[in-house]
Amino acid sequence: MDFLLKSASKYALLFFSLLCFPFFLNGQSASTAEVSGQLMEATESHYIEFANISFLDLQDSSLVTGISSGLDGEFNAQVQPGEYLIRVTFLGYETVWKTIEINEGVNDLGIVHMRESAEVLNEVSVEAAALMFRTEIDKRVYDVQNTISASGGSAVQLLETLPSIQIDDEGQINLRGSSNILIYINGQPTNLSADDTESILEQFPADAIKSVEVITNPSARFDAEGVGGIINLILNESDLRGLNGQINASIGTGNKYSAGFNLNYRANGFNFALGYNYQNNQRWEYSESNRESFRGNISPILDQEYNTTNWDESHLIRPSIEYQFKGGSRLQLSSSINHRARDRERTYQIRSLSLDRSIDSSYVRLLEEDQSRLNWDIGTSFSTSFGRENHNFSVQLRFSDSDQDRIEYFDQEFRNSDDEIVLDKRELQTYERPLNDQLYLFQVDYERPLGVFNFEAGWKSTLNSQFREQIFEEFDFGDNKWENNPGISNQFEFEEAVHAAYAIIGGQNGKWGYQAGLRAEYTNTESFQPKIDSVHTNNYFDLFPSFFITYEPAPNTVFQASYSRRISRPNMWRLMPFINAQDLLNLRLGNPYLDPQYTDNYELSFDKMWEDFFLTASLFHRDARNTFTRVYQLFEDRSSVVTWQNADTRKSTGLEVVKQWFPERNTDLSLTSSLFYSEVIGQNNGERYSNSRLSWTLNMMLNTRIRDWFNLQVVANYRGPIVLPQGSIDPRYSMNIGVRRDFFNRNATVSLSLSDALKTRNFTLNTESSDFNQRRYFERESRILTLSLTYRFRGYQERSDRRQAEINGVDDGVF
Repeated sequence: MDFLLKSASKYALLFFSLLCFPFFLNGQSASTAEVSGQLMEATESHYIEFANISFLDLQDSSLVTGISSGLDGEFNAQVQPGEYLIRVTFLGYETVWKTIEINEGVNDLGIVHMRESAEVLNEVSVEAAALMFRTEIDKRVYDVQNTISASGGSAVQLLETLPSIQIDDEGQINLRGSSNILIYINGQPTNLSADDTESILEQFPADAIKSVEVITNPSARFDAEGVGGIINLILNESDLRGLNGQINASIGTGNKYSAGFNLNYRANGFNFALGYNYQNNQRWEYSESNRESFRGNISPILDQEYNTTNWDESHLIRPSIEYQFKGGSRLQLSSSINHRARDRERTYQIRSLSLDRSIDSSYVRLLEEDQSRLNWDIGTSFSTSFGRENHNFSVQLRFSDSDQDRIEYFDQEFRNSDDEIVLDKRELQTYERPLNDQLYLFQVDYERPLGVFNFEAGWKSTLNSQFREQIFEEFDFGDNKWENNPGISNQFEFEEAVHAAYAIIGGQNGKWGYQAGLRAEYTNTESFQPKIDSVHTNNYFDLFPSFFITYEPAPNTVFQASYSRRISRPNMWRLMPFINAQDLLNLRLGNPYLDPQYTDNYELSFDKMWEDFFLTASLFHRDARNTFTRVYQLFEDRSSVVTWQNADTRKSTGLEVVKQWFPERNTDLSLTSSLFYSEVIGQNNGERYSNSRLSWTLNMMLNTRIRDWFNLQVVANYRGPIVLPQGSIDPRYSMNIGVRRDFFNRNATVSLSLSDALKTRNFTLNTESSDFNQRRYFERESRILTLSLTYRFRGYQERSDRRQAEINGVDDGVF
């Protein structure tokens, strides 16, 4: 803990400097201007979302910057003061042109009307208006505001609708078959411990997410952590002046409820925002496994069946305040508070069988669990520009804390081969598992043009302290008291500091674009086991290069090649040297001596846009060394343990193809297919093993409008078999359906969604070794019908401002 405490004092000084810095730097930066407005159909029947707004140089009509209108047709841009030619385009509407003068400060263009034109419909390109994602040099950006099939659901349900992303039986998010990924929210880590990322996203509302950035081959700008890449969730934010916001609520089958609101008030350079979400859900789980042992001294067959009911309740609060200086600099203070409570009941039924499947013995194990967790974080950031495009500076500081109380009660009843209860073998147990996590983050980023190049550099320090404890007690019926079990009770402390510096240089030369970067990271880790007074340190320095080359031989045609080196550090779940005692026949144990995993990522891609068809193809290869892999071992008492170790190598080569077709104006069909070959080589208890398999995934999304009644969305997924060092995971498929209808000039929206319509979203794991074979089946309640309602409102000040803009001449497609 010493190195974290020493660093904390330094960060206190940095925090003070950060608060003072904007008042100095704001005076040094060149002035910028903010331009906002709202797009509406000429008859004001509806807003126009996802239209392109381009700011062109008056001298040569070159593009200065471009943005897209968001929900309710809102748009907001940062430009330098001056005269611009503005162009607004959208499929099926006449292009709007206007020369305007942008003054320093805030420029509200009011309502911009666009006229529908049948003649233009066949001439206008379908570029950004309906594409499921846009491609940038190092990422794909998916606009998910209209993902009907996830309305009223969680962030996990939303992610599962996107190509390349799958969710496994433990809720882990996989990108192109890899679960070693980073999850960010607005560019920041989602929580303190990676082992809890998925449960946090389960409590995060899908309706609060504006877009999702999928970064399969991150540049040096991003953390080197995450072999599979980075998924960044961008939240909804309003740029409208005055008071505005939205209220949402949903109800789902099987006792699932949620409600929340987002409020925003912008005036006089200040912006105040407050978001709140409440969820109360009940969900069942079912699991069964069959294990056949090849050892003659124990029962050859073990059958197990689990039935679980979870009751989850959560509150999520997200307040923030931002001030924009006249020169365009911004200072922000933001926070989030998330409290989650869970009650769980589970019944374990375990049977030991002979080869003829007659019962040797059995027992029933009952679990009751109470869990409460509080996560909160607070951060501040400052950003400014220096009067030129791509000349920016930003700095941020963040602190997070997480506390959990968790206690489980077990009542275990044994039965003999005649199915008679054996009273003297009854067991009562309690299992407490408290935890605490703390995270400190400091980051500085700077970019500026250097002649024909663009230069970026930055520094990031992340300090992470985690504490885990488990207290396992058993009831002694003879002495009528509880006694601690020292073989299971344990404590573990883990501290990690990662300091990183990066530099990137890139540019454009005719049809060629390029970017090269280098990231240096120094990692210092220390783990402590008080029980055996053991300290383990692991310090290492790494370099992570990245390269990107793009070639655009013709408009709407792009080739790209990229490379990056990645690292995956073992998380707390893999490190903890604890025996997980929920199920005493199926134990889990961490390995505190795991080393990081390194991967070289290579990717070639091709993008092509036609008038009504879009195609992108990506060929990727991952070469991983020192990989994390699960290994299984069977003991004489019929129990088994799964733990982690560093395997030798894992290689994966694949081809991903995304096709999007626009057969008519209100319909688009997206098909994503991925084919990949995986091979893993390692050893378990001195036994060498290797495994390989060809697998594939398919994703289909259909969006269409049924006359003037409602919008329909259908999402279907298929995932082929996955190779493991000691077995495989069976294929699975699912389908989600959603419909949506807007009311009251699109201020209100009603959505009805059905997840896993075919009830096929299950998980089967097969394990093979020289000692035993095992098949495990898992199913979570997933076919859920959800009705959700969203209502949007705008304040009187904003209406007044926009009405005044209309009086000043904003009408019929003219500013």
